[in-house]
Amino acid sequence: MRIDSDIYANSRKLVGDERFKKLYHYTSFDSFVKIWLNQNLLFSPLSKVNDIQEVDFKTGVINSDRLDLCRKLNEYRLSYKQVSFTMDYDSALKGCMSPMMWGLYADKRKGVCIELEYDKINFSESTLKDVVSYKKYLRWQNIVDERIETQEGLNDYVTKHQKQLFFTKQKSWEGENEYRVLSNVDDYLSIQGAINAVYLTSCWSQECLFVEKLVGDKVPVMYLSYIGTFHNWAVPTLKDTKEQREYEYKMKEIQDSRNGNKE
Repeated sequence: MRIDSDIYANSRKLVGDERFKKLYHYTSFDSFVKIWLNQNLLFSPLSKVNDIQEVDFKTGVINSDRLDLCRKLNEYRLSYKQVSFTMDYDSALKGCMSPMMWGLYADKRKGVCIELEYDKINFSESTLKDVVSYKKYLRWQNIVDERIETQEGLNDYVTKHQKQLFFTKQKSWEGENEYRVLSNVDDYLSIQGAINAVYLTSCWSQECLFVEKLVGDKVPVMYLSYIGTFHNWAVPTLKDTKEQREYEYKMKEIQDSRNGNKE
């Protein structure tokens, strides 16, 4: 099957809030089952992220007598935990269509991608949330304002500088197209009623059949595959898993019938 690629050639860049109107969370099959049953996403410690520069985040002070301030800031920063999402890449390329993300975060493409509607996610007042920015070079260390004397002052400093402290990564991570949510209070992010669809990379796997039974008719279960254009470019497409299996069954029956007639 081949299609014209105009839908991708004429796609437009998303701007403002429309960038994260839909969010996508890649995960393993086992984790998806827990997520679906509990309707929660587990916040993960910042100390366990896979970005070496983020783990090696440094702070500094001009006056060496205030080194304790660096320690307090680092401790406070690491008290936050995070949940990461992928945004739509443009008007045609959805966040569930990244081969890289399927390979890195969805159990080497054997897992699941969950689509969520941003406005239905139950963000608590404790959360910090923003689009991640990507830069060619990051600061080697963050110089802390030495006028900070209290925990409240430290809290205000983190809130004021949250973009630099939590939402800026090196440009090599740009393909993740990340939207991040953090909290130093909550253990889980409630997504009750926010899931729009579930994506897999096969309509025949046992995992797919299980997901269909688990989800029922509450949200669509789709799978990602590639089809060719008239110019022989491979473009991603999404299909309903049940409908695709039925189509392939019918095609097989037709082919078997033709083979039988030939005999």
